[in-house]
Amino acid sequence: MEKILITGFEPYAGASFNPSELIVKELAAFKEPGVVTALIPTSYRRAESDIVDLLQIHQPSIVLMLGLKRSASQLCLEHVALNMDNSITPDNDGEVRVRERIIAKAPDSYSNSLQLDHMADIASDQGEPVDYSRDAGGYVCNHLFFITAHLAATEFENCRCGFVHVPPMEESSERLPRVVQIIRDWIRLLEKPRDY
Repeated sequence: MEKILITGFEPYAGASFNPSELIVKELAAFKEPGVVTALIPTSYRRAESDIVDLLQIHQPSIVLMLGLKRSASQLCLEHVALNMDNSITPDNDGEVRVRERIIAKAPDSYSNSLQLDHMADIASDQGEPVDYSRDAGGYVCNHLFFITAHLAATEFENCRCGFVHVPPMEESSERLPRVVQIIRDWIRLLEKPRDY
C-alpha cells in the first residue's frame, strides 16, 4: 500500500483559520489506510524543518501539499516549484524573504511529479472548478513545495510530490467537504497501478 502524506498550513497574516488546515483535519478524521496528515507552520524555517522530519519518519511515496491562495476562485493545480523565496508578506515568525534563492546549487525549478489530472477529472465530476497554475508563487507554500521536491529528487527517490492551492472559503462553506471528498476519491485511485 502507498504511504501518502497530506499537509496543510496553519493560519497566517492575522486570519483565524486556513482552509487547507480544515481540509487536512477533516481528512485525518477519516483515518484512511496509509494516509498521514500534518499541519505545517507558515514559517520558512519551521516548514522546512518539519517536512524533513516528516519525510524521514514516514517515508511516504506520495506527498500532496495544500495551501491557501487568497486570489484564487477555484482549486489551483501547481505545475512548478521555484527555487526562489519572493514575497513581501511576513511569515508567522515575522520573516520576509525577497528574491532569495532557496538552495544555492539546486535547479531553478522542479515540476510537479504527481498525476493531478485525475484530481481535476474528479473535481469536474463533482462540480468543483479547477485551474492549472504555472507555479506556486514566492511565499511559504512554494518554499515547502520546492524543499519537498528537492528532497524527493536527491534523498527520497521513491517519493512523488505535488501542490494544490485552495481558494478562500468560510468554515461553513459547502465547498470544504466537497474538496475533502475529491481528495479522498483521488486517494482511492492511487491504489490502481499507474494512476499516480
